[in-house]
Amino acid sequence: MLLVPLVLGGCNGQRATDGSGTWQRTELFFGLSRTGAADVSDAEWRDFVATQVAPAFPGGFTELTAIGHFRQGGMSQREPVRVLVILNPPEQAASTSSKLDLLGRTYCSRFGQDAVLRSDSAASLTFLRAEK
Repeated sequence: MLLVPLVLGGCNGQRATDGSGTWQRTELFFGLSRTGAADVSDAEWRDFVATQVAPAFPGGFTELTAIGHFRQGGMSQREPVRVLVILNPPEQAASTSSKLDLLGRTYCSRFGQDAVLRSDSAASLTFLRAEK
């Protein structure tokens, strides 16, 4: 779901910013590997998104599939990863932050993970619209 509520207005032939200032962009990186168990399955991930992510962020989010690369014990490692990208207007930053933290902690508990990586940055949004 790619921020559907934000783009449903259609294309009006103009480039426009949202006009509400700098938004917060958060990326959460969810590793799918588990020690001593099979990777988090597609069905388990879909259930987590349906029961935890979608209710917490009804305004929308973007889900990416990736491969993470890191070093552990002096060796290069690869791990399947799901990345959630969530954009929030400034007035929602405080309430969203606690939802994001809870989401990461819930995932760790549910799937036996050490951590979920959270990255926050400022984002200036521009909607590119088709020419009329």
